[in-house]
Amino acid sequence: MARGPPGAPVRRGEGRVNALARVRRARRVLLCAVAASAILGAAAAGVGVLVLASAADLLVPLPLEARRLALPAAVAAAVASLLVAGWRGRHARSLGRVALYLEERLPQLRFALATAVEPAVPPTDAAREALERAVAGVDARGALLRPVARAIAVRGAALAAALLALAAVPAGTLARILDPRPENVPLPPEPAAAVEPAPNRLAPISVRVEPPRYAGREPFVLEDPATVAALPGSRVEVRGRGASRGAADSLGAMLAPASGGRRPRDLMVRVDGDTWSAAVAMPADPAILRLRDRAHDRLVVLEPVRDEPPIVSLLSPVRDSTFAEPKGKLDIDVRIQDDLGLARAEIELLYTSGGGERFETKRIIVRRASFDGTRTARLQAAIVLDTMGLHPGDVLHIRAIAWDRNDVTGPGQGESETRTIRIRDPRDLSDVRITAAAAAAVDTSIISQRMLIVRAETLLVQKPQLEAEEYSRRSVRLSAQQGALRQRVLSIINELENVEGVGFVGHTPSSLVLREAAEEMRAAEWELSVVQVPVALVHMRKALALLEKIRDANRYWLRGLLTTTPVEIERVRLTGRDRANVGPRDPRERPEDPRRELLQRLNRAIALLESDPRAAGDSLQLVFAASLTEARDISETLGQAIEAMQRGEDVRAALIAARRRLERKVGHEGTLSSWFGMP
Repeated sequence: MARGPPGAPVRRGEGRVNALARVRRARRVLLCAVAASAILGAAAAGVGVLVLASAADLLVPLPLEARRLALPAAVAAAVASLLVAGWRGRHARSLGRVALYLEERLPQLRFALATAVEPAVPPTDAAREALERAVAGVDARGALLRPVARAIAVRGAALAAALLALAAVPAGTLARILDPRPENVPLPPEPAAAVEPAPNRLAPISVRVEPPRYAGREPFVLEDPATVAALPGSRVEVRGRGASRGAADSLGAMLAPASGGRRPRDLMVRVDGDTWSAAVAMPADPAILRLRDRAHDRLVVLEPVRDEPPIVSLLSPVRDSTFAEPKGKLDIDVRIQDDLGLARAEIELLYTSGGGERFETKRIIVRRASFDGTRTARLQAAIVLDTMGLHPGDVLHIRAIAWDRNDVTGPGQGESETRTIRIRDPRDLSDVRITAAAAAAVDTSIISQRMLIVRAETLLVQKPQLEAEEYSRRSVRLSAQQGALRQRVLSIINELENVEGVGFVGHTPSSLVLREAAEEMRAAEWELSVVQVPVALVHMRKALALLEKIRDANRYWLRGLLTTTPVEIERVRLTGRDRANVGPRDPRERPEDPRRELLQRLNRAIALLESDPRAAGDSLQLVFAASLTEARDISETLGQAIEAMQRGEDVRAALIAARRRLERKVGHEGTLSSWFGMP
């Protein structure tokens, strides 16, 4: 504003305009200063929050959830600082407040400027001229320079300090805060001196798991895991940081089977900048992934999660049946389920026709269906018996088969039970003393024995991919099914050797053959119960051959009425010469129980808890990997104990509980002899 001498005249209205112009110019300066200081303060607050989060992550690696909150917290701090600065500088918009602000810094104005800007009453011309002269007589230049510069300098210095601290944060740590992805692992701190060795680059790590494509599942990431559970064939990639801090060739990875028996396999370690990684496909059996960095090492247990085959249930027909005539419609209804997804299914029909010793069997696919990965499905079909050209004595075997989409270890195949539909033969009913139900049972026994052989062969083929406990459980289940089939054969023998109204009439050629088949089934049942599947298959095939022989015999021998031979009991009693001398029996050698060795290893690991916790943790991981195949009932408890141990919790109680469970299992199986306690 132009300033004249104190006595210079002022034109009418010029002073008020000049006073307002001076205050408005000062208001613009203050508003710009408030905006600049607010922006600088907000930036300093946001960067400061990021610096604090990075420092905390360097000291103690933050979990993924905490890292995801760092950036929103920085934005919130910046917005809060901006709002506070704006609120504190809100008075800069008022001309009266700006005039008072200038009056505080220029006392010589004596409130002339405030009175000129906001007079209480309209001033007279003489009073206005006097105010203008008083304002014009004070030099206001530089009145705002010091407070504006101080406000901007303080907040600018805070921002500069925050940026310098952020620049000192390692790039890997800053990436974990700004881009909080699960696979990011914290960067080890810089060594204090060049001569000091690089820190352990194996802690922490992240593991990215990509399931097989057929599973239809999304990839997932585990942070610092001790165990990785995934489907066989999944791509497991272990990532870590710090590759540039130390020799890259000192990093190594090795895959070894948990059960031993095969040599460990070295894995390739890739280095990309400061990140190192090692990838492996999830094996079908539990394995140990051993990571190595100079004198440091780390174990990660790979636990394959088996893809179960489809479950196929034949809802209709409900049971085996015998039709008087080959007429009508036979409805077939199948329900199919799978844990990951179905690929295809079909309904199979085995048509057996012929008589005497001449038989012919045809395989017919009633219906096929393809599924696009659905987990549940229904398959229905109908058979019109009138159009099949069936004859008396013909037999239909119906079952359903489904496959899943497993293209790694499969495809898994599931089968339903077999239903037998028989067309009644009037000639058999008139000539043979055996009911139609019994004849159908013989045919059903044949197809059931075939199915048991197929399942036993499949079990033997899948043995390398199955856990030991699962393999034993399936073998025992087959033993129970073989025993049930043997009981059905014994019921047929009872019908053959007993005539209604007469009672026992003696052995027949058919019953003798069936007794041989039942004895072979008994032997197979025993071998399956002790998990000797290859030996059981020999007896099962012999039983099937005898049943197929009786299929012809029940039409060839059983013609006409069964005859009886009278025997004088008093003459034949105690006249036998067979003394039934039994030679000495050698008991079987008891197989070694792998769980006993597992118990010893667990005891040694528990003993190391106090003296060497790190060695105890490695030993527990090896015991856990072995338990996945040898003692599945304690593997879950061991896995939870290992995770708790990594969190620094006391795991002694959990390990003692697992040991007691394993001791009861080992002690219980050691109380019975190989002859089941019989002399």
